Amino acid sequence: MKARNLLFFLLGALTLSIYLASCGEDRWPEYAVQTQTDRWIDDSMRVWYYWNEDMPSSKKLNYFSEPATFFKSLLSSEDKYSTIDSIIQLSPTRSALDLEYGYGIQFELDKVENNDTAYYARILYTVKNSPAATANLSRGQWILSIDDKPITKKNYTELYMGSGIKVVTGYYDSVKNTILANKSTTNIGAMTPLEDNPVYYYNTYTEGDNRIGYLVYNRFTPGTTANPTAYDQALLNVSKYFAGQNVNQFILDLRYNNGGHLSSAQLLSTILAPSSALGKRLGYLEFNKQSTPRNQEFYLDQNLIPTGSNLNLNTLYILTSSQTASASEMLINCLKPYIPKIVLIGQTTVGKNVASKTFINKDLQIAINPIVCKIYNSLGTSDYSSGFKADYSLSEISDLKYYLPFGDTNEALLSKALSLITNKSTSVNSTKSLRVSPIISSMTRKADRAVRLE
Repeated sequence: MKARNLLFFLLGALTLSIYLASCGEDRWPEYAVQTQTDRWIDDSMRVWYYWNEDMPSSKKLNYFSEPATFFKSLLSSEDKYSTIDSIIQLSPTRSALDLEYGYGIQFELDKVENNDTAYYARILYTVKNSPAATANLSRGQWILSIDDKPITKKNYTELYMGSGIKVVTGYYDSVKNTILANKSTTNIGAMTPLEDNPVYYYNTYTEGDNRIGYLVYNRFTPGTTANPTAYDQALLNVSKYFAGQNVNQFILDLRYNNGGHLSSAQLLSTILAPSSALGKRLGYLEFNKQSTPRNQEFYLDQNLIPTGSNLNLNTLYILTSSQTASASEMLINCLKPYIPKIVLIGQTTVGKNVASKTFINKDLQIAINPIVCKIYNSLGTSDYSSGFKADYSLSEISDLKYYLPFGDTNEALLSKALSLITNKSTSVNSTKSLRVSPIISSMTRKADRAVRLE
């Protein structure tokens, strides 16, 4: 009896193994098609991912998962910034780094104190020559409603792009300490392609022997698809302007700069650094352990500024916010060994001390942006994963009376920097203003996840 049972068992096992083998062989082309996206993701990550040693073994992975789910299953617990997109998501309405089409409004959605339902979109700035700028919307205004409807978390995205909208704008009245609506409505035309030049505003101020340069730089990006170096050239041009003004103090406004390309950060660092530092190592990138070479150095290279100027700074004031991240933080960290006095004014930065690289598979319609390296300065320091704390903590909305256009010497953060340079007092520390609480920022929509190597 036992022998018979054993025989039936062996025959059954043999039959099952043959059946499974034949099924696997017959369905292999189907399986290959179903798993090709996940396998491409896995292969790319095992070569490039900074934490590739933490990835699960292939035996533990489900290659039939949705690509986004599969990608997430590969990530290290230390990773906060790697992302995956479909190519369809990246075009034509937005690119991997910035908005290509839209109304051109950058804003924060504020919940007003003592009001449980109202959300106002506080304008941070409008892109030049955009539909919003053409409609005379500007920093310092609030958008109170969209097409006669209150702003909510469900409809605020209508401020990004569309065929045109009608808005009611408002302004802060410091006497009544409230936001008041303008009497007329504003019509914003249909979305258009945007040229969001990161060199947004610049000026010089003279106070005694101080020749103070001020630059609002909103993104580290070299140019557009049509002109890949347009924005870097604008940066070179403005450096030449500051050199012609003989600036000896400098205020760099990075409060809305949440990242971009390493090459542009290297360029701006070369413009700002002391001339004695030119030619020296600015920092290095550390890739995963299987990379050869593992470290890649980058320098303060005078060859990057043939049509620009080095400003030879020994002091640098940098305006920051909770949006300041990535390449902005890289610049701060990498210039610290060379500029004796770097003063941060504003809020604690994000803490992105890593860099990503985009890999695109057009056939599979997938783009992945894994973290591929960690960023160090010339001294081997990369300890800002919790962000840089401001030397002078100050919010630009602590007193709305000083929430003013860029370049206005009474604007909260600029005024504080100028007072430190000139040793004159400022009243921007007042907190008697109407208190607003930022809920959502449009800056996160165009935020770069980490320093970009492309």
